[in-house]
Amino acid sequence: MKAIRLGLVAVAVALLATVWWQGFAAPAGMLYGATAEAAEAGYCLAVAERISEITGGWGDPRLERHLDEQVDFWRPRAGTAPGAGRVALARDSTAPGVNEGAHLHLAVQDCALRAVSFYGHRFASFE
Repeated sequence: MKAIRLGLVAVAVALLATVWWQGFAAPAGMLYGATAEAAEAGYCLAVAERISEITGGWGDPRLERHLDEQVDFWRPRAGTAPGAGRVALARDSTAPGVNEGAHLHLAVQDCALRAVSFYGHRFASFE
């Protein structure tokens, strides 16, 4: 019985060590297939700007504030990639079978979660 416990503990430690070691080798994981932080920021900037275009500033005031905050957050990070972000968003949102509104809805959430969890940003509109 003691040998079985010792074996299980050894297997658990080996699995934890493997997962820990593989975690360092894994890529950072960018949103929507972006290959660099600036491209990811450009995509998120394009998402916030596109939703603002659709609502024309007449959406729910809290949503409009949040979109403005996202634009302000992502614009400096996009650097020279805002155009590439717009192209990637257009490709993704007009793909066959994709509902643009649903895609934008999910993308704006993904981008906000990325800003909060990866960059540690706090959106005032969340409070």
